[in-house]
Formats: sequence, C-alpha cells, structure tokens
Amino acid sequence: MNFNNRVTLMSDSLRGGGAQRVCVNIANGLIELGWKVDLVILNLNDQNYLDQLSKKVNLVELNVNHVRYSPVSLLKYIYKKKPNLFLVFNYELTVILILLRKLLNLKFKIITRNISTLSQKKIELKKTNFWVRNIVSYLIDNFYHKSDHIVNQCYAMNKDMVKLNPNTKKNSSVIYNPLANHILEFVKRNDIKKIKKKDYLLCIGSLKKPNAFHYAIEGFAGIIDKFPNLRLKIVGKGNLEKELKHITKNFGIARHVDFEGFQKNIIPYYLYARATVLTSLYEGFPNVLIESIALGTPVVSFDCPSGPNEIITEGVNGHLVKYKDIKDLEIQIIKVMTNKYSVEKMFATIDKYNPKVIIQYYEKLLNTFI
Repeated sequence: MNFNNRVTLMSDSLRGGGAQRVCVNIANGLIELGWKVDLVILNLNDQNYLDQLSKKVNLVELNVNHVRYSPVSLLKYIYKKKPNLFLVFNYELTVILILLRKLLNLKFKIITRNISTLSQKKIELKKTNFWVRNIVSYLIDNFYHKSDHIVNQCYAMNKDMVKLNPNTKKNSSVIYNPLANHILEFVKRNDIKKIKKKDYLLCIGSLKKPNAFHYAIEGFAGIIDKFPNLRLKIVGKGNLEKELKHITKNFGIARHVDFEGFQKNIIPYYLYARATVLTSLYEGFPNVLIESIALGTPVVSFDCPSGPNEIITEGVNGHLVKYKDIKDLEIQIIKVMTNKYSVEKMFATIDKYNPKVIIQYYEKLLNTFI
C-alpha cells in the first residue's frame, strides 16, 4: 500500500445534508485520482447518500449514535489503520481529533472543511441544549482553529472566520464546493434547453430555523395574486414542518404549497421549476444554487452570509434579494417569472464548480501535508 497516497475523510453520517454530499463527492473524486480513501462515519442510521459513494471507498462505521460517544471507537480505528492525514467535515469530530492528538501525542495531520459561516453558527449553538451551548461551543471556540488547515467554502466564509480568530489567517484557504457528479452527468446526457418549465417555485433544504422557509412562504403569498396558477414546492424534512404548514394556512395559500418531504432524486424538481428560491438566515455555501443553475433554472436568493453573492451573476443566472426584505423578495420573484434566461450564459457562470477542478485543488492541498 502506498502510504503517501492515503487519506481518511470523516463525516457524522451519509444523511441528506450539503456537507455529507460534498464529502461523498470528494471521496469519489480522490478515488478516481488513485488515492486510497477511508470514509469514517458515526453510523448508517441515515444512508441517503450511500448509493452515491464509490464502492472503492473503504467505508468505516464507528457504530455510535453521537459524536461525543465516538472517541473510543475512533481511537481503535487510529491504532489499527495508523492514518497520517484526516479531512474532516464536522466541527465536533475535528475537535475530538485535535484533543486525541494532543493528549496521546499522535502524529496525524488534520485538515478540516468549515461547514458554515462560523459567527452565525456560534449564535445558533448558544440557543441549543446545555451540552451544545456550554461544552461543544467552548470546544469549538478554543480548539477548532488548531487544525493544521481549514478549508472554507467561499471567500466571505473565510473572511468571517479570520475576523473571529485572526490566527486562522495563516492556515486557511478557500475551495468552492464541487457540483455533484450525478447532476453534471445528467446535464451532459440531456438537452436542458428543451425543458419546458412548469408553474412552480422551488425551495430545498432541511425544515429548520437557519433555512427560514417562512420568508419564502411570505414572499410567495405576496405574489400569488399575479400568478394564480403558481405553486411553491418545499423539498426537505425537519422539525418545523408543522409550523410552516400552519404559516401557509395563516396566509391563505395552503392549497398552493406542496410539502414534498425528503427526496433522494431532486433533479426533476430543479429541472421543471421556474426558479429556486433561497431565504436562509445564513449559509456556508449553498449547493442548491449551483445545482439549480446547472440544471437551467435561475435562482432568487437572500444576500445572506455567505455564498450567494459569490454565485449569483445578476440577471444572468438569477437575482440577489436584500437580506430579509420581503418586498424585495417579491420584486425579484416577479422579475424571474417574467424575464428570459440564456441557458448557455447560466452554464458559463458555474464552470468554476466543475468537480474535476475542485478535486484537483483538494489533491494539491492534501499533498502539502503528506
């Protein structure tokens, strides 16, 4: 075995989140470049992306239900496989690796991928349970920056992190998320320009507070009189589903809104939508925007921290909305409903997210730590 071409990727799961999808895409990409890749996860309770993972990737399940229960199983893996390089897609797993390395004088290197806008994430952590609010938040504040390198998903995220902790400036970089391979392959096999759009707007993501779908619902309610046949489709699951459905009733638009739940294959949803709408309070780097654009569907997004203003080329692939401004959201939705967009020009704006290009950036970074 060539130990100079090995890396261990770590994620909490293979559930349907953006970080997990990027993790799988990078694992697959490195495999194709000849790397030997282990992917370590907590468990397979959620395995929405398992069928997208290359069979050549060595999947290691720690068989624990929470990150805080992982150190013993993780140590067993470390002593057995003796990895020399980790690429981590989770805050808590990063901190645990840093602590284990320090306490036991272990020699591996740790590259971590920052999965969110850290200043906003810290605010959210403070609003959760005792363990997260007092323990996890403290550990992230004091140890996360001790990674050997931190990859940020966009320049705004990097700037935010350095502002929080100036010490990270010397060991951080920006690598955009890759467009998912299965979406790129679909585009290559099909003529997107021939797709006839249907009368609906699309929202995709977990039904949780940071995604703030209540803004999308309110904005949709404000324009439905102008487009009486228009629908809003919300794809995803989460603990706010009941509350969001109640909001649609309060606005009198429940019969125009479809809650589709989690969908493994979201390509058809993107493909036939008039536009994809994002009203998040904050993002790391919203994959839904580049996926939508790749499938020929323009986007309307809050100019939230961080990512949308690095993705959207105004009037070419979509429109930016003033942050939390419902009136402006309505204006931009009307604009996207009435304007025409060149699929070729839209495609040109996402060349930089080509998975082959992104994987090469990761390979170059990994090689500097071998």
